[in-house]
Amino acid sequence: MGDTDDFCVVSGGLQQFINKQEKKMSVGDQNKRGLNVNDLPVNVKIKIFSYLDAIQLCRISRVCKEWYDLTSDNILWSEILERDIRSWNVISHRTNPGLYKEVESEWSNKEIYLHCSPTTNHLMHEENALFRSFTSMIRSFLPKKTPKIAMFGPGLESGTLKIVPLIINNTDMLKTVGVAPGEFTGVGAGFLLKIPSGQVFQLAILYSASSKVRKTRRKRLENNSLVELVSKDGEQVVELKPAVRACCCAMDAFIYVVDSTKGNRFEQEDYDELMAVVNERWSAPHVPVLIMSCTPTNQQQRIPCVDVIKMLNLSSFNRPWQVQDVNVDTLTGVIPSIQWLIEQSQRR
Repeated sequence: MGDTDDFCVVSGGLQQFINKQEKKMSVGDQNKRGLNVNDLPVNVKIKIFSYLDAIQLCRISRVCKEWYDLTSDNILWSEILERDIRSWNVISHRTNPGLYKEVESEWSNKEIYLHCSPTTNHLMHEENALFRSFTSMIRSFLPKKTPKIAMFGPGLESGTLKIVPLIINNTDMLKTVGVAPGEFTGVGAGFLLKIPSGQVFQLAILYSASSKVRKTRRKRLENNSLVELVSKDGEQVVELKPAVRACCCAMDAFIYVVDSTKGNRFEQEDYDELMAVVNERWSAPHVPVLIMSCTPTNQQQRIPCVDVIKMLNLSSFNRPWQVQDVNVDTLTGVIPSIQWLIEQSQRR
């Protein structure tokens, strides 16, 4: 009997000890939970999320519903878009965030970002690689002509002028497979080049003047072999010379080269020349324009693509366009941009 009473006392004391330990552990857990991210104020969480990139935000949005809602915040994505767009190396008529703002699109800033970002577009292309290779194979069986592309612009005559000989002589990227004679008086001759995918295109280089004239003239429109000033209704307008106009009518696409080294200025004359070439009176609206935004090397600071769009007023263009960052010394960006141009030129 005594042994039983002793056992009850011991077991009762043990139960009290266990209860005390559980309370301590409970208090400790509560203290630990006080440091949990979920207990932070909403504005603090959003501030933390603002330091993440778009891919990381999309990943953490799957943690829970609250995080999904917070990572979809419209103001948060507006700040991220404004921060990241200046580093985008390619923007087109379909991936220009400014266009969606202008038309007051119903898309959220998150949707606009994910649709326009070069990084997310690249990931989506990788996911659809099998489908794209299949469609490319089907297209290869369809009859198509060799696209004719004209390259022109102030970048051919500035610090990035080496791009032409590098493109023609770089056999690792572009293989020269022939020479194309000019179809028009003094203009339109070029080279037949093949890109790694096997597509052949004809490239005609349109310089505004000879190298000797370019060194001595003060303004681009002086002694210009491409354009001329014409008086219309008492105003001076820039138009293509007849032979150049005929050449442009025969082109399937255009490459406009600009020197985007930081500090370089875009002159009104440069814009006038671009507009004269792509004038819809002799260039159909489906003919695409590629803007090669060049710097001599990747060491130079560059004007962002988004600023090039504004300087050239590309949002007003009624045709497909793309701005692509290009480093002249390595030709980084040349192949994907030409591939885009060829694909666009074959669409009607």
